[in-house]
Amino acid sequence: MKVKDLVDKSWYSTVGYIDSIEDIRNLERYIKFNLVFLKKFKGIITAINYNPNNPDLCCKNEEVWNKYFDNVIQLESHINRGYNFGVADLDNLVVDHCKENNLKFICKSDNDMLLELGILENEIPEADFYYFNGIGFGGLQSYDFDLERAFTEDFFPQTNFYFIDTSKIDYLNDKEYLDKTYNHVQSIEDYSGKIWEYFEDWTCEKFLSNCIERNNLTKFHLVGDKSYYKLLKHIFDNRVVDCSHKNIMVEGVCHYHFANKPITVI
Repeated sequence: MKVKDLVDKSWYSTVGYIDSIEDIRNLERYIKFNLVFLKKFKGIITAINYNPNNPDLCCKNEEVWNKYFDNVIQLESHINRGYNFGVADLDNLVVDHCKENNLKFICKSDNDMLLELGILENEIPEADFYYFNGIGFGGLQSYDFDLERAFTEDFFPQTNFYFIDTSKIDYLNDKEYLDKTYNHVQSIEDYSGKIWEYFEDWTCEKFLSNCIERNNLTKFHLVGDKSYYKLLKHIFDNRVVDCSHKNIMVEGVCHYHFANKPITVI
């Protein structure tokens, strides 16, 4: 099968925080760039939290998606627990909705992704989970900068673009653990906002990898071997710390977080 066959049976789900009307304008720019790609999905699921001082943003988000798509489900989080927690909560919102409504395959994405059509023709096997691995300079350091080991051993899936069969998982992010750790950091004076500095392995990527392994899902890396090795070499040579690979285009997919900065094509 090809990636386009996977897309045909999947819903496109995107999450994010909307702070202002400018965020809505930016969102529309991404939608228009990705429009041909996104039209190939069964429908759109958008999950957001937004600036509580401007509740109209919720309606504006729905309006911009409905402007381009007929089949849109908008999920709204009435509580925003901030950086990290807010994303984990939104991801749970999407997965829970899919499980409750028998929406089997989803493509989980973020609001700031660029998707090129070329990836649709890539050959892939049948699997439960398709992903882009996330690794940065620190991750390579944990393998003593042995790129061959990192190539074969590392599993740290990015959370900004992946496909998953929601019918085969129990849950995504442990809600009790999220509540426990959130309540704990509320009592920390001068909390840094970086939850992983207080709780080891508290990252959405780690939660996702735990979910895949806990449920024994079959998985497939969407980056070809040649491209992935080039990516690892780029990370090493340029000391790229961020495992979400912002502004790096790999296999036609780019986390275009810095819209005014150039894109590196692997």
